[in-house]
Amino acid sequence: MFSGINFAGEFNIQELKLFTSSGNVIDLSGSYITMNIYEDIFSPCLTGDITVVDTNAIIMNAPITGQDYLSFKITTPSLEKKAIDFTETVMSIYRIDTRIAPSTGSEVFVLHFSSPEGLRDSRVRVSKSYANSIDVIVEDLLTSKFYINSQKDLFIEPTTGIRKIVAPNHHPFKLINHLKRETISENNGSPNFLFFENLYGIHFRSLDSLYAQKDIGQFHSGDIGTIDFQKGGVTNVAYDLQRVIDYQFNANNDTLRNIRGGMLGSNMLTHDIFSKSYTSTTFDYMDNFNDYKRVNYDNKDKDNPIYNDVPLDEFDNTISEFDASRIHLHPTSTNNGKDAQHYGDVLSATRNIYSPNNIDKTHLSRQSKYMELNSGSSITIEINGTTTISAGNMIEFNMPISGTQHGDDKIDKYFSGRYLIQASRHMFDQSTKKHTILMTIVKDSLNEKLPKNDIAIEPKGKKGIVVNNFYS
Repeated sequence: MFSGINFAGEFNIQELKLFTSSGNVIDLSGSYITMNIYEDIFSPCLTGDITVVDTNAIIMNAPITGQDYLSFKITTPSLEKKAIDFTETVMSIYRIDTRIAPSTGSEVFVLHFSSPEGLRDSRVRVSKSYANSIDVIVEDLLTSKFYINSQKDLFIEPTTGIRKIVAPNHHPFKLINHLKRETISENNGSPNFLFFENLYGIHFRSLDSLYAQKDIGQFHSGDIGTIDFQKGGVTNVAYDLQRVIDYQFNANNDTLRNIRGGMLGSNMLTHDIFSKSYTSTTFDYMDNFNDYKRVNYDNKDKDNPIYNDVPLDEFDNTISEFDASRIHLHPTSTNNGKDAQHYGDVLSATRNIYSPNNIDKTHLSRQSKYMELNSGSSITIEINGTTTISAGNMIEFNMPISGTQHGDDKIDKYFSGRYLIQASRHMFDQSTKKHTILMTIVKDSLNEKLPKNDIAIEPKGKKGIVVNNFYS
């Protein structure tokens, strides 16, 4: 598979052109220093920057105005079919930055770019009524010539229910982000929807659908690959492409934040303004842990809570049984499970066909899930890059044990295993001719169950006294 690669991280830039608003086309393939591409499953569009050394005063002569476009195609040798290709759907330059003159007759500057969909979103607004499923509404917002008008591949997961909404002059991305809060998957009932762009296209899909993917690779923290002198001194490329150059643990169980944020327990009071009634919905991290798919998808034995359910006090309360730690109030209007504010054809047998908003069914779970990803197990790793790796992919990472080993294990039994790539930064360096990727990987469970002691309640001494006489 990697027979055409001489070293891990090798890349070829087949095209790198700047299209200016004046009609000039400038080839930057020989004058760029570094180039970065950023992607994140919590960001609706790609961004990046390119550093250029200039001896032709192109900012003035082209000129570069911030109304320009960047076209590029980058490949990994032997993996040309998986190129990073933005030659047909180009990037928009939106800022010129850091202009310095390192020597007489030359200038170094940085161009910041974004997917044109991001700029388009800032320019247009949606003032329209919709009566359809949310996935169809999202597709219209992304493809309509009046809104985002994207020509990219779209990955949109089918959703349940028919919603009747009026878009109140919102930007399209704001409306999509609003809708994703109440979206439920038609396939598995998951409420954990994401809206993001990666190297493959634009996605509106559930977290479960990402977990269902096969791993794109297994990574480990080891020494540099050995050199095969019989093959002319070439390193073991396959080994080096799986090797983690460096890693850092970012987060691990911020309990106070998880309590206050509702990850462990929360409550929602739903006020139905049609029936004049209230209902209460609670979320318990331990009880609801397996409601939806987790990072190991169907292998539930490897999906275990990041806390254990030992009693915290003499009342046998566990860490997730305090649903009053975060309370929400949500108004709705329903009639026999349908939206009481909107009706279909009054002559139809199915007069009421529209679904109410599903915030009461989605919010508590989503709130917990995204806190798990943002303040649970998060690791930043740096690897030798290929063009096959993108945010939203699944990988396996074997994390080595630090310090004294109390057994035969060579890797951390809790934090090794499957991870989701939350964000990545593809870095292309002209001087080293090397592509590296700095990426944040996250998971929402532990590979093994935590040990527990059922009598490990909070230690307390003798009850203190109450003093209320201060003037004697």
